[in-house]
Amino acid sequence: MNAIYSHITAKNKGAKMDYIRYLGHSGFEISLRGAVILIDPFFGTGLTDQIRITTLKPTLIKKADLILLTHEHKDHSDPNIIRELAERTAAIVIGPKQTIELIELNERQKVSVEVGDMFQIKGVDISVVKASHPQSRYPVGYIINDKVKIYHAGDTYQFNEMLDINVDYALIPIGGSYTMDVIDAANATKLFRAKYIIPMHYNTFEKITQDVKDFARRVTRGKVIVMKPDDSIQI
Repeated sequence: MNAIYSHITAKNKGAKMDYIRYLGHSGFEISLRGAVILIDPFFGTGLTDQIRITTLKPTLIKKADLILLTHEHKDHSDPNIIRELAERTAAIVIGPKQTIELIELNERQKVSVEVGDMFQIKGVDISVVKASHPQSRYPVGYIINDKVKIYHAGDTYQFNEMLDINVDYALIPIGGSYTMDVIDAANATKLFRAKYIIPMHYNTFEKITQDVKDFARRVTRGKVIVMKPDDSIQI
C-alpha cells in the first residue's frame, strides 16, 4: 500500500526556505528563490455551499509576488479576495483572460495567459498547461520549473497530454463533481510522472466529499502527501 505522509509541517516557518503551504481547497502558497507564488487562493468566500472545513483568513497571507489563477469559478478566483490580496501585496495576477477580466484591479497588475505560454519571475520558470474542465470558459494548469517541478492541475478530468507531465510534486483534484474523483485521480497518476502527489479540491463542501485514504491506497506510483490547511512541507 502506498504510504501516506500526513500533515508534514516544515520546521521554523519563519526561516528562509523553499516550501509548499496548503491554504485549503485548491489553494497553495509556494516559496522558491525568495519568490512567493499563490495559486487559486481560497478562503471560503463567494460560495453558496456550506463550507465543511476550517478556512484560513486572507490576512494570513503576508507576501505574494505572483497570484496564479486556473479559471474563473469563485472557489478558485473570488474577484474580491484576489483584488484585496493583489492590492495589499502588490502581486501580479496571472490567469486566462476570461478569469482576470472579472477582477477590478489596476491593469498593470494583470497579465492574461493561454495554454502554451511560458514566463519567469525571480528566476523561476512557469508554464501554462492544459486542463480539461468544460464547465469553465477557459481552464488551465501550471507547471513551476525550478530546482523542483510542481504541477498544479487546477480543476480537471484526465486527458491524454498528462503523459507528457514529469514533475516532483503534482497537486491534483480528487473531489469529483466536475473534476476527477478518487478513482479517476488515482488512474491519472499512472499517466503523468510525479514523485509526490498532493490531493486537493475535496471535502470542502458536501458535493466533493471523498475518502483521501482510499485515494492513497489506490495510488501505485508516487507517494501521497495529505495536507491540512496551513500545513507546509519543505521542498
